[in-house]
Amino acid sequence: MALSLSECESIVRELRKAIVGGFIQKIHQPQPLTLTLEVRSPGQTCSLLVCVEPRFARLHLTSQKFENPPTPPPFCAFLRSHVEGGRIAEVSQEPEDRIVLITIAKAEQMSVLVIALTGNQANVHVLNEKKLVLRSLRDSRVKMGERYTPPTLRPVPPQEALPPSAMDGRITQDQIVNLQEGKIREPLSEAAIQRTGTFGEMYPVSAELEARYRQREQEDGRDTILEQQLVQARKALKQAKRKIQALQEDFKKTERFREYARYGELLKSHLHEIKKGQEAITMVDYYDPALPTLTLPLDPAKDAVWNMKEYFRKYHKYIGAQEHLQPRVDEAHKEVARLEGKLAQLEQGIVDLEGLPRTTKKTNPSILQGTRASKGRPAPAQGYRTYTSADGLPILVGKTAKDNDHLTLKIANPDDLWLHARGTPGSHVVVRLEKGTTVPPETLKDAATLTLWFSDLRKSGKGEVIYTLRKFVRKGKGFKPGSVTVEREKSLWIELKDDRLNRLKGGPN
Repeated sequence: MALSLSECESIVRELRKAIVGGFIQKIHQPQPLTLTLEVRSPGQTCSLLVCVEPRFARLHLTSQKFENPPTPPPFCAFLRSHVEGGRIAEVSQEPEDRIVLITIAKAEQMSVLVIALTGNQANVHVLNEKKLVLRSLRDSRVKMGERYTPPTLRPVPPQEALPPSAMDGRITQDQIVNLQEGKIREPLSEAAIQRTGTFGEMYPVSAELEARYRQREQEDGRDTILEQQLVQARKALKQAKRKIQALQEDFKKTERFREYARYGELLKSHLHEIKKGQEAITMVDYYDPALPTLTLPLDPAKDAVWNMKEYFRKYHKYIGAQEHLQPRVDEAHKEVARLEGKLAQLEQGIVDLEGLPRTTKKTNPSILQGTRASKGRPAPAQGYRTYTSADGLPILVGKTAKDNDHLTLKIANPDDLWLHARGTPGSHVVVRLEKGTTVPPETLKDAATLTLWFSDLRKSGKGEVIYTLRKFVRKGKGFKPGSVTVEREKSLWIELKDDRLNRLKGGPN
């Protein structure tokens, strides 16, 4: 949902105070429809975010760090050549419209960035001093070289406005406390809460918008991933059922060879009676107590020995099916049951974090900086909680999604044990292990208990926890913070026990 008119007016007032007179040091385009401008003013550097993605069109200062492509896209390169290094002379707004104009002076030339936050028509245009369009971020009705004119005013739908304190550029101490306690309309991340005393106080309108839209983008990304996983789960379930059907058909084809070992033995005792060109032989089945007469077909082009061996060969095919096909059928049935459970979970809206597709929409993960703890020295506690298991082993629990990345990718050793609650958001948990050792049973239960406690399954009091060695946990390109892929996983069903929790919770650092 794009900014309302009143919110647009509020952010323009805030930007006038923050960036007018400042110089544009760097320009980036982390996403196709997102720009960031680093503006240096005396005593401070601000990062201005411009997003014209229709659902999230907005303009505000940001404290977020973005991952930028190695090569600037064409529009970004054009902006760098025309306005990077320029001084922001003015920030204004088209009357009664959500169109912001940023006037930039560079080398005695004036350029104007027109930022239209107008829903599906949201766009960024670069104008020269004659108001001719030099370039647009998106395809537009206004072509390059034409004179820019604002669109005809349209009624703007009413939207929920920012809090009054944000509208007039102030934030109260009560609101800071509410932010810290999570009592806001759309909760801030832990990182956002920590910067409330700086970024939030200096730029309250931007802080509110950043928190709101980050939440909305996360929800949108979650919905996208959920839909992808639903499609994949349904497809995988359909394929698994087809596999069972194919295996069962193959198995049925071999069932008719069940008695062929007996037929081969009967032929062995009548080889001298079989002549080449003979199409069948009739004999007494002395393996049956009733001694019935049995007629067996033969290949007339082959001799008696070949026909006997052919019966034995088909019997061994049946035995092979018993040994190999049946286990595959049983395994396929287990896979169908697993996929049906996963699909039921997804249909309830629970995203499978361990099953994120490798082609999910690119996000902007930023990994907390840090170094691996040296052996023999305790790791710094920042970014994760530390507990001690019943066997005296350290258990590390990530706090936020970014902290999870840092813990798993930077702190944990390859042979440490890694745990996570299956199919639900939660902390990454790491048990420190010496290379070549296995986790003691009580430590595993302690770590699984903490994993469940610091996940969305806490309220249910029970659930499934997966675990594997850290070296089998990887982060795919473009994955959101905290999202990973897991190999060679095992699982443990755990219930929260008060005595175990009380013992563990007595020792966090």
